[in-house]
Amino acid sequence: MRPQFHLPLSTYPEASSFTIIENAIQFCLHHAADLVASLSVARRPGHQLERAENSIDDEILQADRFDRKVAAQLVRHLKHRSERASLDVRLDTFEAEAMSASLKLAEVSRAYDLTIVENSEIARPTIESLVFESGRPLLLLPPEDFYGRIDTVCIAWDGSATVAHALSTAYPLIGSATKAIVACVRNGELSHDKLLDRYVEALKHSGLEVELAALHCDGEDIPSAIQDGALEGRADLLIAGAYGHSKLREAMFGGVTRGLLGNLRVPVLLAH
Repeated sequence: MRPQFHLPLSTYPEASSFTIIENAIQFCLHHAADLVASLSVARRPGHQLERAENSIDDEILQADRFDRKVAAQLVRHLKHRSERASLDVRLDTFEAEAMSASLKLAEVSRAYDLTIVENSEIARPTIESLVFESGRPLLLLPPEDFYGRIDTVCIAWDGSATVAHALSTAYPLIGSATKAIVACVRNGELSHDKLLDRYVEALKHSGLEVELAALHCDGEDIPSAIQDGALEGRADLLIAGAYGHSKLREAMFGGVTRGLLGNLRVPVLLAH
């Protein structure tokens, strides 16, 4: 059974990059997965007008032409790179109103094992929609080259049901890993934790080399401390639970997930 990974591509409000296409292809190759790309082209109010009756209509038509030009470039690049890599890629295109495109992508993502997205400030509504509404894990990548191989994973452990769910969704991705760094952020020394001990023991019995990292913030925010720990351990992937609190509380008080999205420096797998 081959995993089926999903790559959302878009033209609005920010065009998808060629980098995320390259990264998704490499990731699928390393994990013997097929890739399904869904391309959403924004449909703006009045886009079906046959001629421009005023300057506003003309701007709408020009924007639609630009969207379709960008979409064609993305499709050409996707087909060219996938053929060179001998990767099975299927393409699904659809139009959606700009305001509802994120929800449509989340709905489409439910059909696949994992969704791959490039992190950016403009893409934040889409990312949050995918996390909350898709019910599937999200692989979130910084806007740089990612070669897809996973030898070392870093696990942001807090003992919660949210991170336990993220770990269950990550299982197919970490089958090739040889080492796990279990990162715990504490204000003081790492205290005895029976659940943590049990989890570390389970990882060791699974065949992984395990390193326990007690991260101390010292005034630094938790997302930075976690990513620093992952980078110091040369982790290829960070696994974290997403939005352990309600969306309202996260919006009001921030949170680890929001901090990661604001300054992502390592590939992270999120699940809510």
